[in-house]
Amino acid sequence: MTTIDVRRADDRTFQRIDGIHSRFSFAFAGNFDLAAGAHGTLMVHNDDEIDALMGVDPHTHTDAEIVTWVLDGRIEHADSAGHTGEISAGWIQRISAGKGIRHTERNPDKANKVHVLQMWAAPDTSGLEPEYAQVDLNEQLDSGELVTALSGIPGEDPGVGIHNRWTALDIARPRPGAVLDVKAAPFHHVFLARGSARVLIDDADADSPVDLRPGDALRLTDAPAFQVEAIGEEPVEFLVWRMHAHF
Repeated sequence: MTTIDVRRADDRTFQRIDGIHSRFSFAFAGNFDLAAGAHGTLMVHNDDEIDALMGVDPHTHTDAEIVTWVLDGRIEHADSAGHTGEISAGWIQRISAGKGIRHTERNPDKANKVHVLQMWAAPDTSGLEPEYAQVDLNEQLDSGELVTALSGIPGEDPGVGIHNRWTALDIARPRPGAVLDVKAAPFHHVFLARGSARVLIDDADADSPVDLRPGDALRLTDAPAFQVEAIGEEPVEFLVWRMHAHF
């Protein structure tokens, strides 16, 4: 039986500090056990707007797969392993913190905010060497189909890899009225970034369909393959984590 947990945008925790406006889908700011609050392997899902010329000062992570997806604007990265980069809308970034990495992320624009999603997943191996990767997915997303943006699942061909063989992230910008198929997994996290969408689950016991608006999230447990339908004429963009393990 599929378990559906709807998390509406307005129910998220909000924090504003030092030019960063954040909405947390999971417990984040403060002294929390992130693993205890995880869904599948996903521990953090932050919706951040960063003011012009502001950002996150240098800080350290260990044993986390840190994924950033840019919705609007651009962001600059630099870290203690010597990696630098700039990503903009439609780019994905993955930092493997491994045994320890110190990094900073900043909005280089002098006038405009940057809007990003920052997500953390658990690695399946601890103490790895730190890594950094970024890739432009705009061309693939222009197809309107579901794109495997990130995956560590054997046999999949993602834009970027991740050090977790049980975890994948799909992203789509579907055409109006399009219905896209999502693969089955023990755990899913569906997030609607823009537009309107409907999630259809073919399970007699599931409370389906579920309509989503920007900022809404859906946590699914033991779901079969399901569908996401783009509703209306406004551009739609959504992200789906597929996870075959729990942290």
